Amino acid sequence: MKDRVFSGADVEEAVALAAANIGLPLAELRYVVLEAGTPGGRGLSPTPARIAVLLHEPPASLAPAPRTSSPAPAVDPRAGLRDTIHAVAEAGGLDVEVEIEDGEEALLVHLRGADRGFFLEPDGRAEVLRATEHLLLRLYGGALQPRAVRLTGEGFKERRDEALVAEARRVAEAVRGDGQPRTLPSLNAYERRVVHVALEGEPGITTASAGEGAERRLTVSPVAGPDGGHAGE
Repeated sequence: MKDRVFSGADVEEAVALAAANIGLPLAELRYVVLEAGTPGGRGLSPTPARIAVLLHEPPASLAPAPRTSSPAPAVDPRAGLRDTIHAVAEAGGLDVEVEIEDGEEALLVHLRGADRGFFLEPDGRAEVLRATEHLLLRLYGGALQPRAVRLTGEGFKERRDEALVAEARRVAEAVRGDGQPRTLPSLNAYERRVVHVALEGEPGITTASAGEGAERRLTVSPVAGPDGGHAGE
């Protein structure tokens, strides 16, 4: 017996992503919850939920391909992206369709259908969307390099921008209150810029990004006052 570990914003999302990745119906998935995850708040970053899926043997889709005298045909990453989103939608009982557009810096995966908001969530925080982007990059990023994968849909940009600005200002207020810097969860380059711009005129705080690639993080820090303390003391 072997197990594979999957993570998501909560246990439900981790299970849906595991089912899509492994190719098993939810009813047949056997798993153990390793960490339930936390939503964050009060300056604390959210922590993902983690599950271990138990497998007696690898599904056919994950079994090693038989050796042949000729190389295996290349898999079209666009077809894989579409199939994976459809599998996630089916596992979650969602009405979602996919259209794929080639962009210069990213492959844009447009989500259509009544349940597309599932990926953005009512509050616009988009943890599910980012987790799904991460899954797609893990599966197909090698074939798409140097381009990234971006999930989007009607109204996504506006709602996501509003949520980012609101969260940025909440974090800035907390930093001014106790003088302690806060590092935000993983954001893509566009999202980091939204936060930088939103906080440009905020008194007593400064923003900076550090790290490389997917590990790059944005930190909101207090501005030191003349006496060495943080501004606003």
